[in-house]
Amino acid sequence: MNLPGKLFWRIYLFGLLLIIAATVAAVLPSIIMEPNAHFHGSPHRIREWVTVELHARLDKPAELQNYLNHISTLVNSGAAVYTRDGVRLAASGAAPPQALEAKDHRYIGKWRSIRSHGIWVYSMPLGDDDAPYLVIDGKGGGPRRLFLALGAVLLTVGILSWPLARAITRPLERLSDNAKALAAGDLSARSGVVRKDEVGDLAKTLDNMADRLEERIHSEKELLANISHEIRTPLARLRVAIELCEDAPGDAAETMERLIGMGSDLAELESLLENVLASARLDLASSSPASIPVRLRRVAMPDFLDKTRERFERRYTDRVLEINSSVEDMEIMLDPDLFNRVCDNLLDNAVKYSPPNAKPILFAKKKENRLHIQVMNYGQGVPEEDLPRLFEPFFRSDRSRSRKTGGTGLGLTLCKRIVEAHHGTISASANPQGGLVVDIDIPG
Repeated sequence: MNLPGKLFWRIYLFGLLLIIAATVAAVLPSIIMEPNAHFHGSPHRIREWVTVELHARLDKPAELQNYLNHISTLVNSGAAVYTRDGVRLAASGAAPPQALEAKDHRYIGKWRSIRSHGIWVYSMPLGDDDAPYLVIDGKGGGPRRLFLALGAVLLTVGILSWPLARAITRPLERLSDNAKALAAGDLSARSGVVRKDEVGDLAKTLDNMADRLEERIHSEKELLANISHEIRTPLARLRVAIELCEDAPGDAAETMERLIGMGSDLAELESLLENVLASARLDLASSSPASIPVRLRRVAMPDFLDKTRERFERRYTDRVLEINSSVEDMEIMLDPDLFNRVCDNLLDNAVKYSPPNAKPILFAKKKENRLHIQVMNYGQGVPEEDLPRLFEPFFRSDRSRSRKTGGTGLGLTLCKRIVEAHHGTISASANPQGGLVVDIDIPG
């Protein structure tokens, strides 16, 4: 069993301190005014009344005794009247209190209980300093009873507060242990705390963070494996091509074909490394999309779309790109180099995940001084459950590693970062006719 931590003791002791303060604040006036004295409420008037009535009967023993019996009945305690020399003038009750000792005479009339002959009693003078005085049995009360009651209350509250304080601090201790386990590298550690309060929200947030962290690290490991595979493949082809050129030079046409293949492999390596480096730069700037270096300038959208079509046709000579545009007179502030990458990545995906006879479609239109671009394809599409995560770093809906559809899971992430750097939004949805639709909206 783990011992409670510092937070537990702080909460527990602070609660006890509040209870003690509240109890003392409630009991202290009662201690001062002796609430268990039957005269509590109007001490001065009662004292005057008793003093006058008894003093008037000091010379009349029978009347003094009768009146003392009346007082004893009212307060339900034994009572007696003594001279300062200890002579009893009258007594009432089964066990009337004894005369005060000489050392206690100074407390007569102080309206407080004193300990005399083993019991607590109250006293009041019936005249001047040498006059007789009244003594009333306190029924074993006095401060001790109040302190015992206070102790009982504190003990009860202390025992009952323990499970309450533990109920508050135990989930926090579990969260602390879970955080330490995560910091030590155990990414499978979860708090398991389920509560419908702020602590439960904190536990849920921490567990979600652990889920994302575990998934992110797993994705990064998968990325490294994919990158090593993707780099190894063109490097192997380059090595084979170089060896063929050295061992069997062949004719000029064959050599040129090999050189063209080597150029394609180098372009593939360059594109892969460029994506990885761009992703790393964007990750460093992810806390503020505006920190991504964006070189804005006014761009005429018809020219931009024409150049997009030209790049597409040079890259895919056997494909046709359909562009439906209504932005003939629109100019917009863009970083054309970055936004070219957005369009090229989206169109590359449209080709990569579509059958050979399907053509991608790019829509561009103006909507209230904003540019809306939509890229649509009729390919195999993306599972519905993968759509919300499509723009996450390193996420790949298609896990194959073929050169055609392998990828590294960075293209759409780069698109999202670039669009957000232009203060725009990007989203993906399923094409009802099959395939995927990507929508981009940026301010004009």
